[in-house]
Amino acid sequence: MQKVERRRHPNRGPGRRTGLFLCVFLLAGCVAAGLLFRKEADSVMPIGESRPVTGPLVQRKEEELKSITLAQRGKDPWTVVRGEDGGLRLLEEETGTVSSWTVDENIAEMLVDTAVNLTYDNLFAEKREDWEPAAEAFGLKDPEVTAVFRYTDGTDLTVRFGRSADPEGNTAYYMSVDGDERLFAASAGVMEDMKTGAELLHPVPRLEILSALLDRITVRNADGSVRTEWKLQGKITDRDAAENWLLTAPSVYPMDCDAMKNLLETAASFRLGLYIGEAGGENLKQYGLEEPSAILEFHTAAGSTGTVSDLGVYDIRDWEENTVTLTVGSRNEMTSYIRFGDEIYRNTNFSMSAFLEGDPLKSVARYLVITPLTSLESVRVERQGEEPDEYVLTPVYPDTEEGEETEETTYRCEKNGVEISYDAFSSAWERLLTVTVSGRLPEDFRPGEAHTKYTFRTVSGGTHTVELSDYDGMHDAVTLDGYTRFYLIKGGMTGLP
Repeated sequence: MQKVERRRHPNRGPGRRTGLFLCVFLLAGCVAAGLLFRKEADSVMPIGESRPVTGPLVQRKEEELKSITLAQRGKDPWTVVRGEDGGLRLLEEETGTVSSWTVDENIAEMLVDTAVNLTYDNLFAEKREDWEPAAEAFGLKDPEVTAVFRYTDGTDLTVRFGRSADPEGNTAYYMSVDGDERLFAASAGVMEDMKTGAELLHPVPRLEILSALLDRITVRNADGSVRTEWKLQGKITDRDAAENWLLTAPSVYPMDCDAMKNLLETAASFRLGLYIGEAGGENLKQYGLEEPSAILEFHTAAGSTGTVSDLGVYDIRDWEENTVTLTVGSRNEMTSYIRFGDEIYRNTNFSMSAFLEGDPLKSVARYLVITPLTSLESVRVERQGEEPDEYVLTPVYPDTEEGEETEETTYRCEKNGVEISYDAFSSAWERLLTVTVSGRLPEDFRPGEAHTKYTFRTVSGGTHTVELSDYDGMHDAVTLDGYTRFYLIKGGMTGLP
């Protein structure tokens, strides 16, 4: 995981979960809290003038940190221990042992940064007797968070964090330190960082599902039978690969190109959610994984991908063939439990709805012509009782290029061996690309002999066919690549020149 640079607290904005806007009204919140304090404390401390003073409470090296304990109000405290390798590990209080895994790198960096570079944003009182009688007004009578930072020299620091809000909803944050008389203002960022829950500490692996390498997506039932499946016809390196996906279960039919692209992007962006625990023992039963509701498989072919580094260098990475398997357990309206490897995670249903919900037939191809002009090599049109027409496209490359298509590349179009206007052909092709089916055929319909057949050959060597046969007096049955499911109004296919 790439390390994320963090700025030190004096100039740092709010934490990961707090918007920048909190900083804007922090001063207003402080003033409002000051007024509240004045009422509560009966003017035991004068706050008539603003004293914007910032400074360090802790300045240490990271290797001086020994452990961090955080206790949120109403929750069990937890402790992480810094190891010799610099990683943080969760301390098991009952056994005194530490976890085999290290805390998520970004969260660990944030916690360590706070523990060794803690600063305050303002100084409200010099003596404890001036503010402690009104501790409740600052949220410090029952602190929202109590943090204990322990260091290798045997010392420790206990910091208590509170908050207050005025009737308008402006919020201010405060700190007190055991053994220190003063009352401090805390930044919203530090406050939110210290509210990190133990459930967020476990690192979450990144799934290696690359859309450019995906060639099969399968949804299985608990017994291993296939519920839904999408397969790439051809190779991932084919220029027209996006147009060559096939729904193979529960029915067989070519996929709509745009719908398939969305599905591939959804798969590539899938992220595991909150870590729950190890996938074993009672956890499998508790989270419905003994008899899963579904099994998702994302198969990627061996291949290479390229990215541009921060230095502008194009880096190529080779990938081996891989299958990512996600076992889905219990589900409710909002969340699902997922097993990945030997661990269980909780995810929102939204991330899986594209694969587990809805009718997959609603995303199959409604367009009869699924080959874009840039992928077309030739088309053959056959009609009963007529001689077939054959159209062939040949790219004409600029003199400065050798076999590479550029924006200047033009095409030569021939019909039955005679050159015709490419512009006329391309315009007619654009109209063909907009032809859509009129409705769905009955499940038991079987087509008769085709009266019209289109055969499209692509630059990648693939072939697509569209066959039209009589359905009723007004419609033709459509057979796309050998699969019949929809009908088209008669005469619906626009002509070619």
